[in-house]
Amino acid sequence: MTTENQVRAIVDEWTLAVRNEDLNAVLKNHDPAIVMFDLPYPLQSKGIDEYKKTWDLFFSWSKHSGVFDVVEMEVMANEQLAFCYGLMRCAGKSKEGKNEEFTFRLTIGLVKKDGQWLICHEHHSLPAP
Repeated sequence: MTTENQVRAIVDEWTLAVRNEDLNAVLKNHDPAIVMFDLPYPLQSKGIDEYKKTWDLFFSWSKHSGVFDVVEMEVMANEQLAFCYGLMRCAGKSKEGKNEEFTFRLTIGLVKKDGQWLICHEHHSLPAP
């Protein structure tokens, strides 16, 4: 399997875990020192414990929608570092119960440690209005 395919497999596994709302699987391939910049507050999460807490909010919003899909993704990788960027689609319900769906930007950085790819950075964003 090429390095690019290995990285794509990690991202595919992560998106499937999110769709299934399987928190342990979401966290599986993440570096303990992950840094994430997210759409809702907190804007920055440092470390796996803070990252883990952000999923409570997302899963309460997504309400088993099953929508967390890669629309397009580019991967650049060498033997130790990888960088992915692209567009994702997700869906959920507003506080008022209204269905919401949107496309957002995603950037992921990965590092290979002890032969395993780990996500060490995520950045989710929307265009400014």
